[in-house]
Amino acid sequence: MRCRAVDTQLRFDPGLGEAFWKAVQAIPAFPRGEEVRLRRMIFESNALERLPEILSGAGVQAGAPLLVVMDETSMQRGGDDLKPLALAIVQRAGWSAEAVVVKPDATGQVHTDFGQIDYVQSRLSPGSAVLSVGSGTITDIAKHACHRFEQDTGALIPLVVYQTANSVSAYTSNMAPTFVDGVKHTLSSRYPDALVCDLETLRDAPYAMTAAGVGDLLAAGVSFADWYLAYSLGLDDAYTPLAETLMGPLSETLLYLAEQVRARDLQAMAVLAKLIALAGLSMSLSHATTPLSGFEHVISHVLDMTAEAAPRPLAMHGAQVALAAVRVAASYEVFLRELNPTAIRWEACFPEAAVMRSGVADVFASIDPTGRVAEECWRDFAIKLEAWQGRRADLSACLADWPGIRGELTRRVWPVRTLRRIIRSVGLPEKFEDLVPPIAEVQARQAFLSAHWIRRRFTLGDSLFFLGWDRQALWDRAASSASAPE
Repeated sequence: MRCRAVDTQLRFDPGLGEAFWKAVQAIPAFPRGEEVRLRRMIFESNALERLPEILSGAGVQAGAPLLVVMDETSMQRGGDDLKPLALAIVQRAGWSAEAVVVKPDATGQVHTDFGQIDYVQSRLSPGSAVLSVGSGTITDIAKHACHRFEQDTGALIPLVVYQTANSVSAYTSNMAPTFVDGVKHTLSSRYPDALVCDLETLRDAPYAMTAAGVGDLLAAGVSFADWYLAYSLGLDDAYTPLAETLMGPLSETLLYLAEQVRARDLQAMAVLAKLIALAGLSMSLSHATTPLSGFEHVISHVLDMTAEAAPRPLAMHGAQVALAAVRVAASYEVFLRELNPTAIRWEACFPEAAVMRSGVADVFASIDPTGRVAEECWRDFAIKLEAWQGRRADLSACLADWPGIRGELTRRVWPVRTLRRIIRSVGLPEKFEDLVPPIAEVQARQAFLSAHWIRRRFTLGDSLFFLGWDRQALWDRAASSASAPE
């Protein structure tokens, strides 16, 4: 049965320019005094032809050196090779455009790390400008290179991002997830000055990337609950409902949109691009990735760390996140149904730091025998542990209001069947073994069991760990729920 036509009238439409920003700034939770460089976002058919106009509007001076940052991946648009086509368009318009091509590492992929960032930054000079043409990784490398150059020199670098796939939310974010000593950290970065979403380019991108963009948005099915849980326990006072307001009824929109996305409908490409843009802005305006990056993303990060150490290629980010979100949603269903605050043995919930440090070292020894990864993880976990220990006297009082908290969490966790239906409709892998490259179920389970060690943010995974839940049994129940016939 076909889904009904998607309602393309988003409450907050980033394609409306200043009208969009006026509406967003009227949201009560909008951070007052916030300055956002990203003022122009284009979601149009044949937007590629408007690149010269958009570069000029972003402050790229005629005759200025224009560095076009890209990787070696060939991309098609309507039968043409996209990257030479984009270069030719800006060169015909009078810019001295030079391709800056970043190279893959031993895994055959380009990753956001300081080697790549330093390379792009070394090519910048005062008066130059940057056009990024590529994936979320290329975008993060370009924007963080510009950010560091601006910090070091005080010279502003106009940056226009040309989005080549509806894959991730990096395009509108002022943060950059970056590998540091083998561990992915989200670093403060900068917004682009303009975003260009050419619908034909998005339509012709490898479909696995488009489906992964939907998968990345499925994080909202559990991440909003994770943030509210941390806030309710007094472990994150930065909570704001801004992201939930901006994203709107996301599960309903994705249910209606999935089949049109799979058909590569241009209007569906535009709506999906706008949702992905809203996701990046939601996190940036909340000053944290936490709204759309919870336990499901931490599981994905552990899987990436394991792949990096192997080394082997990473699975598609959004596809990996989608599968993790299903398992986390299934775990939430059990947790919310079965947690009994009066039965918690509080004296066992506050482990000593020395014991925890040893635990971190043991878990990550197989990934990095040198201990550098464990030390990097410990720095974040120690902050989280201290915060948890500091709430010792208050946690029981917080959980005395568990019925109210449980109601709020239940409202924010999407049903497992909803997540699975979107995954199936859009054509995402339905099992970890179906990812490319495949991930064995035992590896996914290990990531679920060890994910709480690697970030300072507090998620359901931390609650399960500190409260002494039988997490291996919970994983088995979640896996069963994720594969049960509907």
